[in-house]
Amino acid sequence: MELRQLRYFVAVAEELHFGRAARRVHIAQPPFSQQIKALEEELGARLLERNSRKVRLTSEGRYFYKQAMDILAQVEEASSTVGRMAKGEYGNIRVGFMEIAMDSLLPEAVRSFSHRYPGVSVRLSQFGASIQLERIHTGELDVGFSTVYLHAMEGLSSVKLFSKKHVLAVPEDHIFTAQKSVSLSDIAGENLLMFPRTGQPDLYDSIMKAFASRGLVPKVRQEISGLSGASALISSGMGVTFLPDNSRVSRKGIAIVPISDEFPCMDIYMVWNREDYSNTAGVFMEWVADYFSVSGAFAGLVS
Repeated sequence: MELRQLRYFVAVAEELHFGRAARRVHIAQPPFSQQIKALEEELGARLLERNSRKVRLTSEGRYFYKQAMDILAQVEEASSTVGRMAKGEYGNIRVGFMEIAMDSLLPEAVRSFSHRYPGVSVRLSQFGASIQLERIHTGELDVGFSTVYLHAMEGLSSVKLFSKKHVLAVPEDHIFTAQKSVSLSDIAGENLLMFPRTGQPDLYDSIMKAFASRGLVPKVRQEISGLSGASALISSGMGVTFLPDNSRVSRKGIAIVPISDEFPCMDIYMVWNREDYSNTAGVFMEWVADYFSVSGAFAGLVS
């Protein structure tokens, strides 16, 4: 049984006239009639009763007409969906992000993408950098928005979206709030709250090297896992930490002081598996790259 036979049968079932049905599907009447006869023979049932004056459906024909309509509708839907998938207009995208990545154009980019492509479901999950890169490797994430570190990037591609300078976050009653800026020498004497090295080893090491280049060893009092947790610890007087400038962390009980010395920036990248990403993920990444005005760099990596 062929799809064309179902289409021919639906045409004659609706027209109840072989000549009109044949013209409707753009085929001559003799081969049209032969296809209907072959379909009935394959099914072992008479679908149509016809004579020189009229054509009508048998009870088997009425049942088969409903089934044929359902089958053709499913084929049409599947064909349309596959076409949209091939164009990147349908499917699911699993996206990882660091908290700081949302302090940017990213939320607006995702929202506008979802409006433009309602057939695509964008599932967002917050993870640290190391977990994101690991899950992109394993295929559990399609795209990540994260810092990167070199030894974890084999097989992955990335394009930098934006950079943020670091500032020092201190309790609002701290002595540093009376200063226009602070040096690393000043900071080395404070109880420093730092993110774990395992999460962002390259950034962590570059921060420590900034101190070491001046003969300083910072006092890392405690590790912190996120900006919100850091906010609570700082406001309670537990220490000071580095935050990306203009981050939307809660500022109650916290003051921000610029750093006078040269200091590493927080670089956020869009990351993906260059050997394995869907058309839908490609369209999404192209959309985000355009939002951040890095379309040229992105195109060079995926061409």
